Amino acid sequence: MMWVDRLNDQRHNVSSAVSLCMVAVIWLMTQSIVPVQRSLSEEPMELSLLTPEPVRPLIQPPAPATPLQPPKPVLTPSKPTPVLSNPPAVLAVPSPVAPITTPPTPATPSEPAKAEITRPIQAAPAVSQAVAEPAKPPPPPSSAAIENAYVVSVRTLLNANKRYPTGREASLQRPAGKAVVWFVLNRNGNLQDAGIEGSSNSILLDNAAVSTVRRTSYTPWPEGSWPGQAQHRFTVTLDFVPLN
Repeated sequence: MMWVDRLNDQRHNVSSAVSLCMVAVIWLMTQSIVPVQRSLSEEPMELSLLTPEPVRPLIQPPAPATPLQPPKPVLTPSKPTPVLSNPPAVLAVPSPVAPITTPPTPATPSEPAKAEITRPIQAAPAVSQAVAEPAKPPPPPSSAAIENAYVVSVRTLLNANKRYPTGREASLQRPAGKAVVWFVLNRNGNLQDAGIEGSSNSILLDNAAVSTVRRTSYTPWPEGSWPGQAQHRFTVTLDFVPLN
């Protein structure tokens, strides 16, 4: 672009020089015509300066490139199809006949009604049988279970009635231990005899255990316990702990 600017500058310089020359020539001509005009009639004369024509640039910028358009397709006339005077007969193809299917016969309303009627008839014998059979009573407990329950109740009663020995000797020694005591009861719960089977190594505790058994009142034996016996021997362990 540098050389284009230079050309434009030269073009302006040339045009300005030409215009100056023309002005000088006109001025000289007017100077030579002034004496003639004086001799002629004093008619006003107007001088018009010639305006210089615009100088065309020596080098014109290239025209913008026009976008290339795709070539237009050339349409070739299609050949006319010959028309037959007597067109051939077209044979009609018979359409396939769908097989005739018979719809399934719906179930008659009498069948479900019969099924509904037969269901309660079948369940009726089971219900009547359950109602007819009486409820069986639970089996009676065995004699061993009855005897164990009575022994547990007697042991609980004795532990609730035991008393730690009192007195000066007990307060000084403060013995502790377990005494195993035996006793005999009859069916009415009456005490027949009692004694120490296992000593606690303290006469005070042994005597307290025997006295606990003797002052306790017992309930009669339950039915079915110790069959064929008029008396029974029991054994209970009593644990004695000194009071704080």
